[in-house]
Amino acid sequence: MKKTRRADFGMGLGFMALAVFVFISANRMMQVEKGIGPGDYPKVVAGGLFILGAILSMDSFLRGFPPLTEKVDRKAVRRLVVFIAVSLVYLWSMRFLGFVAATPFFLFFGIYFFGYRKWLTMALVSIGVTAAIYLIFRVLFLVMLPVFRLF
Repeated sequence: MKKTRRADFGMGLGFMALAVFVFISANRMMQVEKGIGPGDYPKVVAGGLFILGAILSMDSFLRGFPPLTEKVDRKAVRRLVVFIAVSLVYLWSMRFLGFVAATPFFLFFGIYFFGYRKWLTMALVSIGVTAAIYLIFRVLFLVMLPVFRLF
């Protein structure tokens, strides 16, 4: 769509920057002798994200940008900033609370933030998805996840 090319270009560049940050951060993670280490999977995801971001940006750039005619939706920008801030708090808190304790709260907030209001379903989905992710990565892929370290 012609109207979104400028946004697509910016998002592609943003995805590329995020991919570089994740890749560099993954290099500092602990290495393991056997199996996939905590930094290996993020590197693969970062590589894919970088490639897809580059494709998105190049496609938008080569097709050209339409002239700017619309104003920025300040409410949407505020919501985006709030969600990014909560995501950063989640990442920071995972260092102390661990994956299993922090993730259900983050997922619950995310579900609520995007408009779903059935509390029991939100709680069950948050806990169920956390358990599924934990089992897949910890048991199947042998990836160490952050653990509770408050005390």
